[in-house]
Parts: sequence; C-alpha cells; structure tokens
Amino acid sequence: MHISKEKILLNLKSRIFSRQIHLFEEVSSTQDILRSLIVSGSPEGTIVVSETQTQGRGRLDREWVSPDGGLWFSTVLIPPFGPEAAPQITLLAALSIVQAVSDVASIAASIKWPNDIFINGKKAAGIIGEMSSHQVAIKYITLGIGINVNIPLENLPPCATSLSHETQREIPLEELLSSFLNHLDDNYSAFKVSKDLSPFMDSIRKLLLYKGKTVEISTAHGMVQGTILDIHTDGRLIMKIGDESRMLSSGEISRSDTKEGIEHGGIDR
Repeated sequence: MHISKEKILLNLKSRIFSRQIHLFEEVSSTQDILRSLIVSGSPEGTIVVSETQTQGRGRLDREWVSPDGGLWFSTVLIPPFGPEAAPQITLLAALSIVQAVSDVASIAASIKWPNDIFINGKKAAGIIGEMSSHQVAIKYITLGIGINVNIPLENLPPCATSLSHETQREIPLEELLSSFLNHLDDNYSAFKVSKDLSPFMDSIRKLLLYKGKTVEISTAHGMVQGTILDIHTDGRLIMKIGDESRMLSSGEISRSDTKEGIEHGGIDR
C-alpha cells in the first residue's frame, strides 16, 4: 500500500506541515529518521512517513507494532515554551487524532491519558513525544504517531483495533494524515496564543476515557489507585485518591474497575 505525497498535499491546508514530507517504504523508526533530519537543519513541521517500521517504539521503550496498512509517521514542533509544555503538546496531538478519525472515518474515539486513542474499548492509536530542551526552553519536540488504519485484526495484538475493522471499509491514509495535520496546525496555533489547554478543555473532558471511573496507575513512585476526575489545563491528570485530590504528571493506567479495554498490547507493547 503505497502512500502518495500528491494525495497528502491534495487535502493539506497547513503551511507549517507542507514544508518537507519524506516518504519511505520501510525504516527502523520514523523518530530516528526525523531526528537525523533535524540535525541536518530540517524545519519545524517536517514529516517522516513510512509504510512499515522494523524497530518502532512506544512509551517506556516498548515495541511499536507497525505492520503494513497502518499510518506510521513523525513530525517536529518547536513551541516557544519551556519543557513543562510537552505533556500539553501530546494531548493536542491526541485531540487532533480524534478529530481526524471523526472527519475521515466517522468514528467516535476517546483519549486514554496521556497518549493513547481508544475506540470501543480497544487501542487504535498511540503517540510518543520525545523532547530536546535547555533548562528553560524547548529546542524541539518530535511526535511519533501510529494509527491502526487498514490492518486486519489478526495482525494486531488482542487489545487493539483498526479503523477498517470498525468501519468495515478501507480508509485513505493520505486523507487521514492530511486531516490530522490540518487539525494539529489549528490546535497548535491556538495553543501558542492561549499558552495552556484552556481553549480545548471542553473537548478533552468529553473525550477522556475512564472519567469518573476507579483506575490503578503505575507511576515512577509506585502504584496509585483512585478515581479520574479531570484534566488540568497544564495536561496533568486530576485524581481523587482517598479523600484528597492529586495531580499526576505521568503514569500508565493499568487497570479499571470496569475491566474494559485495558491494554496489555496495542500498538506499543
């Protein structure tokens, strides 16, 4: 399934993401290719797309399963903020995926904090954000994104799904990518003005998976159990743990009292 640059540009309204688009049949990792391009001077908005990856990775150095038929790509942003903005950028990317999936595939998806997209209780997409920064300024953030688009279920882990399975039709990869980039451009532009997630909070709250549910989250300091209450405008997760409200900057939702859609696989495993 060959991806066409011409078809990407056909629906791409964004200026920032039309500067450099690099297409490959197979790479080790789109993140690795993009980093080498950045070092060589490629600008903000550079995109690397590959039909497959041999060494794709997700969060926590997990393997990122990247079979043919998926949309595997990376792009770079240079936000004029400090490193604390990185989680917010990831959530903007997650929101942009949900918007693109709705536009192109007519599917309602949810955001599983901090970086996954779920459809009908199963993982459909994931994001890995990797940052290079000074103490007070971001040099760049690369967003590695994988979306299970036209992949049969037998080629995916048990807790994952694909857009073609959910719609029972093939989804055009180029149209989905263009829609995502258009939404990300709009959201990122608004974010640079607002300097936090305030303009997006209503949308993110509606899309937040497990809101009001009791979950266990694995953090750097151990496992915590509580009820998901909300997302803060800085991207942190607000939870009720015992009688207190706490905010988590990072973590992995590992179990829900509803026992629905918990990932032990997905795109990155």
